[in-house]
This record gives sequence, structure tokens and C-alpha cells, in this order.
Amino acid sequence: MKRKHLLVWFVLVGLPISITAQPVIDIYFSSRAPESKGPDFRTVEEINELLISRSGMPSYFKVVKQYNSQGKVISEKRYNKAGGIQGESLWEYNTKGELTRRVNRQFMNFKGWVTEVTTLTYNDTSGMLDEISVMFDKQLKQRAQVTIDNTQKITEVQVFNEKGVHTATERILYLPQNNTIRVLSYKANDQFIGATTYPLDPKLPEPPSALKREFNSNGDIILEALPNSKMEQGYYYDYSYDSYGNWTEKLIYQCTVSAKNKVRNKKLEYRITRKITY
Repeated sequence: MKRKHLLVWFVLVGLPISITAQPVIDIYFSSRAPESKGPDFRTVEEINELLISRSGMPSYFKVVKQYNSQGKVISEKRYNKAGGIQGESLWEYNTKGELTRRVNRQFMNFKGWVTEVTTLTYNDTSGMLDEISVMFDKQLKQRAQVTIDNTQKITEVQVFNEKGVHTATERILYLPQNNTIRVLSYKANDQFIGATTYPLDPKLPEPPSALKREFNSNGDIILEALPNSKMEQGYYYDYSYDSYGNWTEKLIYQCTVSAKNKVRNKKLEYRITRKITY
């Protein structure tokens, strides 16, 4: 993924902001946040339109999500403009509402349908996350061993490849004063790769970020830019809302952002519309 598209595509798929590949522990931390600001979602139909042509990127796709009685997403299907299905994901949870399994099926040129299954295993005694394993077309691709401290917090994740070789380490820091969980990613030789930030309490305002960001009164991001960028490139977001405060339309503008966060040269790049059933 090119850096100039980094901000937009993370927003489209709902991932936390990072300038590196997502850590393995991402699937656990990202699954905790509620999606609705009002009643639980039952279904969401989302239309994504790319309004400025970019080579190799889809100009239109539709995503349909279904949720369980606790408001947790359980299925997502992705369609192209002709209505053909391009991929689907399924989620499973335990009785505490914690994610235990995610299945991704994707159609890839020359390969056909491929399947990736991520399994989260919890310790029988502590109830805490113990291991994350990733299978690709029924072959082990990656395994991560999770370490917790005596306060039942995840402190470290050791990542291994399909041959059992240690490939990476993720160290987790908790900063309650900023409502922040910070995941520091390292190579096996302890070379620092990058950091990813998550909210400690997903119901509270988002934690500080390495990016320049501003929020509106609904808590949604309206301005985002890379810090100290000579290009001053950023993205501006405009929303329409329903009566519960959930957005039903998001307009994403490419723009330039000055050092004082003044927005100039806005150009509409993406439109996302949502039809929500509660």
C-alpha cells in the first residue's frame, strides 16, 4: 500500500491508524470496540465509491454486514459493481463476547478462492488470551504466543512462522492517562519496526496519534494528516448522521493541511453511504 493512500484505506476498513503493517494482536484489540453509538446494529449495507480514478483500485464496491444480538459483527460480504461476490468474512465469539475465530474468504486471480482462518485461544485458568494462530488454505501460516502479567494484562506477543521460527515480537504498553494501549513491533533481532495505538477503553475518546487529527462533536475524525510532511497532504471528512449519531454518509476529500491545520484545495475523492437496520 502506498503511503499516500494510507489514511483513506484505514478509514474505509475501520482499522486503527499505523504507518506499518498491523501487529498480530490487532485482531484482538480491534474486536473490542462497539460499532454503534445508539442501539445495536442488525445489518449495515455500505456502498464505497472512488470518485477520482486511481490505477489498480476498485471504483465501487458494496459491503453487507450482519450482527448478533450483542451488536458484534458476525458476517461481512463484499460485492463488486456487477453484484458478484469478491470475498466474505465470518466471526465467532465465546460466551463473554470475546472473538474466538475469524474466517476470511477472498477471490484471487489465478488462484480462485483462498481461505484464511485466524483462531484465538483463551487460557482455561485465567480466561485471558493465550495464543493466536493463522491458517492459510489449511496450512499453518503464523502462530503467536501471548504473555500476560500478574494484573491479567497482555504484555508481550511472540510471533512464529509456519516452521516455528521466531519472526517478530510485539510489546504492549498501557497509558491510562491518555486512554491508550500502545503496541510496539520489533523484528526477531529486536530492531524496532513501528507502533500502533488503540483505545484502552473503546467507549472513551480516541487516544492521541502520531498523525495530526481533529474530531467533530460526534467523535468522528474530520481531519487527518501526516505530521511534518513537506507535501502537506491530508484528508478531510464530512458526514451526514441519523438520529442515533451514526453516520449514514461519509465524504472523503484529499486536501492540503497547513502547520496550523488550515484546510486548502479540497478535492472529493471517496463517498461512502450506509443503510443501517437496528
